[in-house]
Amino acid sequence: MFKRITAAALAIVMLSACTPSKQYAGSKSDGAFFSVPNGWTKVSNQALNKIEGQSKNQDDLDRLSMVTYQVGFSKSKKITPKEIFMLDPTDQPVLYARFRDLFPEERNAISLNTLRNIILPVTQYMDGSKSNDRNFVLTDDQEVTEKGGKGVNLLYSFDNNGVNETVNQSALYSNDQNKIYLLIIRCSTTCYNKNVDEINQIVKSFTVRGAR
Repeated sequence: MFKRITAAALAIVMLSACTPSKQYAGSKSDGAFFSVPNGWTKVSNQALNKIEGQSKNQDDLDRLSMVTYQVGFSKSKKITPKEIFMLDPTDQPVLYARFRDLFPEERNAISLNTLRNIILPVTQYMDGSKSNDRNFVLTDDQEVTEKGGKGVNLLYSFDNNGVNETVNQSALYSNDQNKIYLLIIRCSTTCYNKNVDEINQIVKSFTVRGAR
């Protein structure tokens, strides 16, 4: 009996040792990668393209035509493709990654401040040109240099539908200014604080080597 229990326990240990703790995402052709905890739920590139392709806004469809890779992840098992695109505060972390080519007019205008303002008008909140009616707080703003591009990593919070939400926003443009790389992780501030270690590991893993 003792031998059987020991053998079973050993088998469990060996199985656990063989189970990867992370899942890897990214695009080889775009030269950008990151990792997320193995238990997070993936929303595929195809599922996101399908939802975005239902837009009746031609500008949205034009931008979609320039997307080379996008994917979503969440700690929630019930996450939907539609929720990946939304900014509503959630009680589990939501990740959205998007790599796309830039239009000629975007290439000429791209800057670090453009990257800062991808989701919210961060620079306008900070210089006072826009009223801070959402309790916006910028906690961190770092310039990032990678082999394949440069950009910013921001950490900020704001009030959204009566809930304070925290966003970790990494945005880079390629060295030739032809492509943009975006990694967003968000949830309610309470949720973010509970999961900060996991989120920081994901952000730390984000690597941009450049398109081939």
